[in-house]
Amino acid sequence: MTPSNLAALGRSFFAAQDRLRGGPDPALCTTGYQAVLGGHPPMPLAGHQAFATAFYAGFPDIVHTVDEVFATADRIAVRFTLRGTHTGNFFGVPATGKPVIVTANILMHVEGGKVATLFGVFDEVGLLRQIGAIQ
Repeated sequence: MTPSNLAALGRSFFAAQDRLRGGPDPALCTTGYQAVLGGHPPMPLAGHQAFATAFYAGFPDIVHTVDEVFATADRIAVRFTLRGTHTGNFFGVPATGKPVIVTANILMHVEGGKVATLFGVFDEVGLLRQIGAIQ
């Protein structure tokens, strides 16, 4: 795949999560897909889907806005912003009705035109501050 095709895959990856209200779309991932989010242990596709589903439950209107994408022959870097409202339970934090804006940086390794590994860092502390879970 060309870097242009991979950049499109990077955008599609997050658009599919918003469409599915969970994620990632299995059609865009290799069989052995792994995700590492922040300092959390690696998780397979099912684990990432469960995490994303819980995230969308806490912020049902959340949407990824892709701010920037860079791609090489086998890697994609995506910088995006999440915007939504905390209207559901989020990992034990009851709904506050507060709007949130969260930035993230993602690096994806691609094999055979599908995402094999995803390494992501997002502003977890900023998110928790915005919903009043920490100061």
